[in-house]
Amino acid sequence: MPKLRRTNYSTSIEEAIDTINDWVTVEEFCTLFPNIPEKTIRWQLTSRQGNGLNPCVQLIGKQRYVSIQGYAAWLKSGVSYD
Repeated sequence: MPKLRRTNYSTSIEEAIDTINDWVTVEEFCTLFPNIPEKTIRWQLTSRQGNGLNPCVQLIGKQRYVSIQGYAAWLKSGVSYD
């Protein structure tokens, strides 16, 4: 049986879901990645202007969200602190 092609609408919805699911709170991030201490993440987020992590952080209200993919790319790029 031939594979059905997804419509652009369906693909757009899935991409939106993936993007939204990439952003998690600090608490969720620490639950997903227990090998990274919460104090370390919080310090990195506080220092995000100088360490290059700023594009991977969104502030919604008083809650900070971290992009999982963005954080991974940031680590892979060779973290530097000013």
